[in-house]
Amino acid sequence: MTYAVRGLGLAVSLSLVSTVALVPRANAQSTTAAHLYIQIQGPAGAVYGYSASSSGQLTAISGAPWKPTGQIIGSNKTQFITLGQDNIHSYAVASDGAIGSQLEQNPFTDYPGGNCGTGSTAMNSAVLDHTGEYVYILLQTSNGSSGCSAYQSFNINSAGAFDGLGDGGMIGFGNLTLPSILGNETFAYADDKNGPIGFQRLSSGELAEMPYGFQETDPTLSGGSYTPGFPDASPTGNYVVLHLFPNDANPFQLGSYTVDSQGNLSTTNTSTNMPTSALIGPSSTFSPDGTMFVLYAGGQGSGTLGNGIEIYNFNAASPLTLNTTLLNGTPISQVAWDTSNHLYAISQSANKLWVYNVTRSSMAESATLSIGSPFSMVVVASQAASGGGSCPAPTNNGVDVCSPGEGTTVTSPVQINAATTVSGGVYRFELWSGSTKLLSVDNGIMDQSLSLAPGSYHLTFDARSSSGNHEYATRDITVQ
Repeated sequence: MTYAVRGLGLAVSLSLVSTVALVPRANAQSTTAAHLYIQIQGPAGAVYGYSASSSGQLTAISGAPWKPTGQIIGSNKTQFITLGQDNIHSYAVASDGAIGSQLEQNPFTDYPGGNCGTGSTAMNSAVLDHTGEYVYILLQTSNGSSGCSAYQSFNINSAGAFDGLGDGGMIGFGNLTLPSILGNETFAYADDKNGPIGFQRLSSGELAEMPYGFQETDPTLSGGSYTPGFPDASPTGNYVVLHLFPNDANPFQLGSYTVDSQGNLSTTNTSTNMPTSALIGPSSTFSPDGTMFVLYAGGQGSGTLGNGIEIYNFNAASPLTLNTTLLNGTPISQVAWDTSNHLYAISQSANKLWVYNVTRSSMAESATLSIGSPFSMVVVASQAASGGGSCPAPTNNGVDVCSPGEGTTVTSPVQINAATTVSGGVYRFELWSGSTKLLSVDNGIMDQSLSLAPGSYHLTFDARSSSGNHEYATRDITVQ
């Protein structure tokens, strides 16, 4: 998500260096953890592609660079999505990550709310949901009181075509951010000039503003109050992190909020136990498993002041705790994760890409690449974080769960060991407890330890392909 700091405008400086340093070919037997795409020199620039190995080393994808139309948005592994001035586009993706020919394009200005995305002041952007089946386009112009914002929702079908689902209506005055979608896909949150705003996802997949808003309970502050903003929703649990500005001023603190069944937000964090960030105007992102939270800032401070990366351990409803800081003073344009504990960071001003191997207990630099004027980055994970698994996949379509066993009583952390086979190939393999997503991996192997509070759980293993084929299995367990 990209945010503007309270009281400060967004200032982005683009380098115009156009050379890209390519890395040598890696050993063909190394496991590919992710495909990485970097667009240079702005939203119409060329796109370079790399394969990241399980150790974080980079190899150029054959055929790069490519020149798709518009800014790169994301990929569901079979289709690559970009956003142009008037159209949203899909492109074929090969098994090695290479971007192929265009599949479809759709003129989003033909839909309700399209007037918010036209003209010289348009600042359009888009985001895929966690499943890769839906894309949400934020159309907005900023022209004083005449500006406007609107969300448009589209389904991406198996052919790469975009089916319009509806629009979120006219919202605010051109100050809305992209939606941050909760892991259960039910609610989403964004920021406008008045603070957090909530959305619900209808059964069709359309994002619509909560009809009666939502309730938010903030921590108390001695001698004043907090101004909340810039919500980021967890990809796994029912949690949202908010930036809390004491008396509407920096430095801000990070608060962890719990989402209830109606989308309301509450927190048990206090002014004394929440961490305070040293960054100015940062953006943020969760790790795919929801256990880590990253802030990064790139250019809104004075000189190098307030720039760099802060990595936090996310502790569910308990306060976040600072894990480590990286690249202090370096303006960071964007960061992204894969599911193999790799954190990728680009800097437009430094003309570099960094790859780090980060866990809650360790951090090491894996690779550094010089790249001219990196503008935007998309990371598409291709293997599970554990990278292994002793549970064999079923011969036919289905889910085999080797552990935990049905009706067993276990202690935390609980070993989750399952494998799946799905017609069309596995796009996402998830573990749910009711409406809470506990785990999500990007292939057919789930082999991880999971911390669970004492209690009874009805676990649902849900595997699906990019075309929507599903396979399920359930387990009822008790955690002591």
